[in-house]
Amino acid sequence: MRAVFINQCHPEMPHVCSLRVGRFAEALVASGHEIILLVETYPRDAPSPSLDSVASELATHDWSKLFILPCRSAGFVKAQRARMGRGNALGRYATIAKSFVVDGGMFADWRTGAEVYFDIIVKAFSPEVIWATFGNTDTWTMAQKLSEKANCPWVADFKDNWNAFIPDGLKHLMARRFRDPAHMTVLSKNHLDEAHRWFGGAKTVLYSGVDPSTATENPAFRIVITGSVYDENRLAQLVCGLHDWLSATAKQNMELCYAGNESELVERVTAPLEEYCQRQFLGYIGLNELAALQASATANVYIHNNRCLFHHKALELIAAGRPILSYPDETQETSAMAAEVGCALFVCQDRNDIADAMDVIVAGNFPALDPEVLARFPWEARAKTLETVLSRAIGGDR
Repeated sequence: MRAVFINQCHPEMPHVCSLRVGRFAEALVASGHEIILLVETYPRDAPSPSLDSVASELATHDWSKLFILPCRSAGFVKAQRARMGRGNALGRYATIAKSFVVDGGMFADWRTGAEVYFDIIVKAFSPEVIWATFGNTDTWTMAQKLSEKANCPWVADFKDNWNAFIPDGLKHLMARRFRDPAHMTVLSKNHLDEAHRWFGGAKTVLYSGVDPSTATENPAFRIVITGSVYDENRLAQLVCGLHDWLSATAKQNMELCYAGNESELVERVTAPLEEYCQRQFLGYIGLNELAALQASATANVYIHNNRCLFHHKALELIAAGRPILSYPDETQETSAMAAEVGCALFVCQDRNDIADAMDVIVAGNFPALDPEVLARFPWEARAKTLETVLSRAIGGDR
């Protein structure tokens, strides 16, 4: 198939928002499909290619490789300022309302920069289907427009929480604007429930994939905290629980590693643990390095965010094969997935739960993961579902 994938986050952007669409695009290219990935330039002020160069490159491109088309944002300065929280509250509210109602979303500057390439894409590539992910509504607005120009179906991907991302008073209005996709993929079963609240039509659960990793033994007792912490108070409570346990244990050679974009915050909040363990703050690291770190952990730890219907990091940690501690909650869906694989997931709600879970973890004796279930986790395996959805959309089957 010839498909255009739309996601604002460039694959090189060090954030989870860049992961899902880019990795699925690579997996489908590896299966023989021709894919254009339409993204924003990264860094944001990097130049975008000229129209003539895009036309020339499309004509000569080796389609055994992904074609990434970075598009630079243009105009809509007020919306940019509102996204950064600048200006007085009343002015921001007015800009936000106008951006959604009139412009189709808060990122019309990026959409405008991308739409200049639509005619070339249609003429030189003739897409058969479009897949656009909801990280913002502009991706879906773009998919609608390109779908109309190319006279082909588009498929919506629902990977974020509509109720949390769209302002009150605009949720139903914006949902009504996106009633025309041929199908909808959703990130999880919880996303499916949320999508049913706002959208009709057929939907398919499409879990993101992970890079395979093999659990490794480590001479140190290594606690790994991964990703965003979301709430400083929750992180502080997690630290209290770990402090209770560490101060009561005589175990030596303890390590605490953090991998993510909030090293400064985590270093400050975990300061009370310094006398009990060696702390390392790695910042954002590459996926292979992250997978190796998680597979070397004695315990993988993360903060649960109620606004996230499903944590991608949970997939990575389950696949890593090491015990997991989530604080202060986790969904039944994630707990059931961990249980199916045979992964030990401890959902802790207070500092006592944290200390109790660490006692169980230090005792060890956990069973091996189920290899048949784990075989479903890699991107290549997950991509088969997306391949089926897009093929059926091209054939007119919803």
